[in-house]
This record gives sequence, structure tokens and C-alpha cells, in this order.
Amino acid sequence: MASKKYTLLAAMLVFLQLAGTAQTKTDWGWDWKDSSKVPTKSLPQYNEFLNNQFPYPPKPRNAWELGISVGNAFILGERPIFAKNQFGGSYTGGLVAGLSLRKALGHVMSVRGTLNWSTTSIPSYNTVANKQVATKNNTLMGSVDAIFSLNTASHYRGNPKVNLYVLGGYSLIATQFKVRQANGDYRLAYYNKSQTAGMIQDLTLIHGANFGGGFAFKLSNKINLGVEQVFTAPLFGNDFLDGNKVGLSKGDMYSYSTIRLNINLGN
Repeated sequence: MASKKYTLLAAMLVFLQLAGTAQTKTDWGWDWKDSSKVPTKSLPQYNEFLNNQFPYPPKPRNAWELGISVGNAFILGERPIFAKNQFGGSYTGGLVAGLSLRKALGHVMSVRGTLNWSTTSIPSYNTVANKQVATKNNTLMGSVDAIFSLNTASHYRGNPKVNLYVLGGYSLIATQFKVRQANGDYRLAYYNKSQTAGMIQDLTLIHGANFGGGFAFKLSNKINLGVEQVFTAPLFGNDFLDGNKVGLSKGDMYSYSTIRLNINLGN
């Protein structure tokens, strides 16, 4: 299972490299000579720029960007990743899928809202010092993140094909975990109430902080393809996201590794 994921990642990296080599002669993005891209309120600056009365052109219209993502989800806690023993299979994570809307606030910073759904099965793990039961985590997570591009320091440089960025923000997490029974069925279990923000039916609410980064490569002036890694940690700590607490561990966190397809919704 793990080898297939590494093969997919390697194939994606080769694809991005080939795309970059094939498209180096294309200048996707805004052409400063195209006045249709200039907002009405910025036309005075645009006219001054054309008449050599202002050194820079105005910023083009700012479109929303729709993002679709899918990838691998881990609960980073007591269960060692990929480790095997005679009592349980290896822990290779689960599935995460999401939708997002992003809006730029300037050349460097943008804001993105994201809704992710994930499901992660954590197999049992038993050693002399570490005994853990098999569990399953299901989560619906709404996030708001600030994104900072790292390769746009020169605002009026040639149109870059790659966007390298970091991000940070807040998540409201609706989650549950289930413990596997001897007959193979899963039974719903409950979090420590002191580390939660309430409940909606059988979903526990938790406040979380996000941090991570990624890169995106333009396939056209409308579409870009990217890879992203985001971690989300409960703000007040929570050691039961994976359904187990062992030793002096201070808390679990989510890890989402995704491939993203981003679509510019503007004209």
C-alpha cells in the first residue's frame, strides 16, 4: 500500500517536470496591455502608466479560485506510522477529500476557506510497553487559512509558473472515534469533555490550529495543479484523536497530504 503511494507521488513529480519543460515558452497570466483585465476604479492609474506618468500598472481583477483536493490522512499520535507487529497491520493512514475557495488580498497574501472530510483506520499495536486498540476516526473540518506566497517578493516580475507558499489558520473540527470490538464491529466512544467545544449529535467539536505549506504549478491561465501538506493541532490539546492514550504523550494532531486541482473562476 505504501509503495503504491510513493509511486503515485513520484509520477506526479515527473509529470510536473515534463509540463514545466514543455510550457516554458508560454507566458500564462495577465498581459499588462489587456485593459479588459483592469478594474474600473484602477483605470486612472492604468492610463497614467500608459502615458509614462506612473511607474507601475495597476493590479488586475482578482478572481476567486476553486480548489478540489484528495489525498492521505493520518492521525499523528501514539500509533507508529508504517510499523507492524503480530497483533495488527501496518498503519498507512486513510482518505481525505476537500473543497476550497481562495481569494487574493494582494501579491503575497490570500485567504482560503476549506471544507475537508477524512476517515482514518488505526490498527491495533501491541508491544511490551505499548498496547493500543484498533480505532477509526471520522472528521468533518471547516478551516480558514492565510496563505503567503514565498516567490512573489518582486511584485512586477515576469509571470511565475510555480507558486511556493506557507499557510496558517483556524479549524472547527467535528469528529468522532470508534473502537473496534472483538466481533469486528466498531463502537462509538467519547472524548474528554474538558478538551472539546461541545457536541452535535454524535460528533464532538474541537478548536484547531493549522500550519503547513505547498506548491502549485500552472497548467494554463485557468488551472493549476499542486501538492500540499497541512497539520491541524487541537488548540487545547487532545490525546484521543486516535482513540488511545499511552504514557506521557501530550496530544495528537491531523496530517493531510493532498494533491490539489485549482480552477480560476474569473474571465
